[in-house]
Amino acid sequence: MHWKKITVEATKDSYDALEILLWDLGAVSVTVTDASDNPIFEPPPGETPLWPAIDVSGLFEQDQNYEKLERRIKESGFRVRYSEDLGDRPWEREWLSQFGPMQFGRRLWVVPDGLAVEDPEAIVVDLDPGLAFGTGTHATTRLCLEWLDSQELGGKRVIDFGSGSGILGIAALRLGADEVWAVDNDPQALVSTRSNAMKNGVEKRLRVCLPDALDINEADIVIANILAQPLIEMAGLLVSLLKKNGDLLVSGILVSQQSWVESAYVQQVRFVERRNDDGWACLQARK
Repeated sequence: MHWKKITVEATKDSYDALEILLWDLGAVSVTVTDASDNPIFEPPPGETPLWPAIDVSGLFEQDQNYEKLERRIKESGFRVRYSEDLGDRPWEREWLSQFGPMQFGRRLWVVPDGLAVEDPEAIVVDLDPGLAFGTGTHATTRLCLEWLDSQELGGKRVIDFGSGSGILGIAALRLGADEVWAVDNDPQALVSTRSNAMKNGVEKRLRVCLPDALDINEADIVIANILAQPLIEMAGLLVSLLKKNGDLLVSGILVSQQSWVESAYVQQVRFVERRNDDGWACLQARK
């Protein structure tokens, strides 16, 4: 089967209306890309930001009347940027072309579904990120994964606060953690985390919940890969979840923000390690 992709200009304010229109016109998928090379890094949990100017593409089956589709889009007040004919492909797996196996530290690998790693000593996380953030491709996540690979996690209880796709919590379990609580205020992230945990066979040791439902403390490790401002606002909460001598790992911090974040925690914990990558910082502290 051949397909037609129609790409339409939009803004973050008009996106919702355009998405509904494309689905109503029979699109089998709708994707969003940045129209002006303005990167958005991994957001705080629960947020799904859009760029100011975006391209929205609808994928349509070959039996559609494309002239009529474009006319309906224009009549609704949108501008068609371009359209193109596409051959048959497994579209639900197209993201794999941009996401291959990645190694973090000595043992840990994150691998898309359907791919394999040759290293016999590899500890593999099979991941399909779906609609949630966190695939390991961003420096903030890389730093956390590399730190996890360097730790002895056997018997440890871990809280992943702002879990996104679940990548950090699942990696901790694959590396030997006894129990992980994955916490996020985005229900879609929790769905993605559960699905990825089942793919990796760790669902029995994983607890998934919204922040209000988290009813444990005395964790050995708390990880929060968010952004500087929410990390500062949640300093008291995150530290309270740790047992004495437990480790706190905070990431999503620009190097220029590092001292600002540390100042919110310095009365409660002792910083023992700092890692930097591509202008981002990941800080380990001990209670």
